Amino acid sequence: MTANIDLKIYMPEKLVLSQKVYRVVLPADDMPLTVIQGRAPTLMALDMGAVKILDERGEATEEWLISGGSADIREDACTILTEAAFAKKELSLEKARALNEEFANPFYEWLISYFEKENGKK
Repeated sequence: MTANIDLKIYMPEKLVLSQKVYRVVLPADDMPLTVIQGRAPTLMALDMGAVKILDERGEATEEWLISGGSADIREDACTILTEAAFAKKELSLEKARALNEEFANPFYEWLISYFEKENGKK
C-alpha cells in the first residue's frame, strides 16, 4: 500500500509539515482517531498530544507534538490547524523546560510531563 493521505500541519505563521502518509493518528477529544484512506469527511477538535504518522505495519515513523487545535479530514487529506507544533525528534526535556520558562504556557507544561514519562520508560 502506498502513502495516499495528504497530511498538512499549519501554525498561524507557517506550514510546518506537508507530506504524503499511509495513516495518521490524531489526539482527539475522547480517544485517538486513526485517519485512513477514504475516511468519511470530518471536522474535529484536537487535544494537546502527539500526531503519529504510521507506516504499513502500524508503527509510528514520525511524531509531531501539538497544542491542540482542529483537524479537517476530507477524502484523502488531513489538515491540522494548531497554535504550536514541534517534531518530537527536535525536542527534549531540557528544551521543553526552557520553552516553559520563556513562555509559561500549559502546552509547554504538558511537553515537560510528556518527556518525563518518556524518560521514565528508558
